[in-house]
Amino acid sequence: MDDKYIANNILNAQRIGKQWYPHDLYTELRARPTLTWLEPEGFDPFWAIVKHADIKEISTQPDKFLNGPRTIVSSRADDKLQSAAPRMLINMDPPEHRSYRKFVNAWFVPRNIKKLEDRMRRSAKDLVDMMASSGTWSGDFVFDIAAIHPVRLITHLFDLPDSEEGRLIEIANQTFGTDDPEFQTGERTDANLLKLLMQTMKYFNDLLVARKKNPGEDLASAIATAEIDGKPIGQMEAIGYYFIILTAGHETTRTAMAGGMHQLLQNPAELRKLKENPDLVEFAVEEMIRWTSPVSQFGRTAVEDYELRGKTIKAGQSVCLFYGAANRDEEIWEDPFAFRVDRDPNPHLGFGIGEHFCLGASLARLEMNVFFEEFIKRVDVDSIEQTGDVEYSSTFFVGGVKHLPMQCRIVKKAA
Repeated sequence: MDDKYIANNILNAQRIGKQWYPHDLYTELRARPTLTWLEPEGFDPFWAIVKHADIKEISTQPDKFLNGPRTIVSSRADDKLQSAAPRMLINMDPPEHRSYRKFVNAWFVPRNIKKLEDRMRRSAKDLVDMMASSGTWSGDFVFDIAAIHPVRLITHLFDLPDSEEGRLIEIANQTFGTDDPEFQTGERTDANLLKLLMQTMKYFNDLLVARKKNPGEDLASAIATAEIDGKPIGQMEAIGYYFIILTAGHETTRTAMAGGMHQLLQNPAELRKLKENPDLVEFAVEEMIRWTSPVSQFGRTAVEDYELRGKTIKAGQSVCLFYGAANRDEEIWEDPFAFRVDRDPNPHLGFGIGEHFCLGASLARLEMNVFFEEFIKRVDVDSIEQTGDVEYSSTFFVGGVKHLPMQCRIVKKAA
């Protein structure tokens, strides 16, 4: 494959929704001894970073590779929309990033995440009970199950009523589905995209005003009343915090759950192995995250000339960290294109690494673990099957399986 073909397809494969990752292109790039400079039509050029070790090297040197200038590698047209979005953790650099992350860290450490397990367990049981109530359950796993489970925790963290679940899912869909007609309310124009962004910002600003006026014990209040160096954080930074917790916290978990279920359907021997050995759920969840890699890429900008894999990344040039490519690196995993529920070790980069390691990683793992624990112990593995074509979201950033029609029988709870 020539570089021009790779450049014009490595991001657009996901945008048209025909598949998720272009693994043929990733494999070609990983096999090359040096980095590849790509110049896609309509995009500013970048170095493609596809090896596990290279992403790790770049991500653990935030002083040499900045987030801020180009957080996501998007088209020149979409770069305008990025510039209009509120400032968030993902586009902050040290020391500012550490200051903004510090005041919510306590909410996401494992010991406090553990306190949320009962609520997540209840959500998982309720969803599995719902599936059991109809005898043979038939539905879209993504919209009926995977989208619901994580949003319930977000409404709890923000102390929002259950009635807000639908609106929060809509915001997440529209945020990451800017190229997907199913999730947009009109023609994809700069004006319409900006309008949607403004509506979302108003929603979170209303929440911010309410929590400033009457703060509680919830995460939304903690952000609204946060201070750095004795000064309240800015309005746009607070809105950005709400925005990233919802969108990243919901969409990534939904996608990993959906893609994970799809792989269980595609690999019945692995499904049966998990049914017979439920203690493997924790390992299976890690494999689901590796396999789906819900965040497809992030951009970084070199501060100074940097030598990597025989090439010089010049100061000011962009690199694109392709996590889906790194998570199939043949140097890290034996048979990386096989889905194995007992894969161990599994040092995937599904949550990133270094300064910007996912703040909600423990929470995402908990949500997925409790759901698949409840599901696997009650599902009749002989009954489960996919009933239609899987569909993928049209996006170049966060996404994956968008529709997964399936059916199964769930054992009802003992009386």
